[in-house]
Amino acid sequence: MTTLSLLPERLKRLFSRFDAAGAHERSLELALYHWQIKRGDQLWPKLTDIDAAQLGPLASHLFIFERGGDDWRLRFAGDAARTDLGVPAEEATLSSLADHGAAARLRQLFEWVEQTGELVSASFVSPHQDGELLVAPLSSDGNKVEAIFGGIVSRKPQGSS
Repeated sequence: MTTLSLLPERLKRLFSRFDAAGAHERSLELALYHWQIKRGDQLWPKLTDIDAAQLGPLASHLFIFERGGDDWRLRFAGDAARTDLGVPAEEATLSSLADHGAAARLRQLFEWVEQTGELVSASFVSPHQDGELLVAPLSSDGNKVEAIFGGIVSRKPQGSS
């Protein structure tokens, strides 16, 4: 597990747990296992290696974003992920997500993954939504992170509406 004291302050403010070793939520743990299998002996799997349709019901919580200039373009989001992130009907990007809190958390995680090349699972707690995010790098050449494979499992805290 990555120690929170070693993380930049911006990440410590957004996440209650930050782990480069694995996920706690079962569906994210299975997605991580899929990513590891697809990676094989490469540093990172390729975007073309990941087919969310192969994951059946697990795909509901998953997403794939691809770097597009200054933003990240959504290539795939399962039903639960679409709801949790507030994905708009057309031309979804990280900046266009209706859930601005989730977008801010994802942007910070995507930057971390781009800088370190490491996958990460992070838990968050907020007044409106608690949950866990998984983000893992994808690349076509192994030199640069070009896309992110990940997932979200969230729940509303008791007493929130």
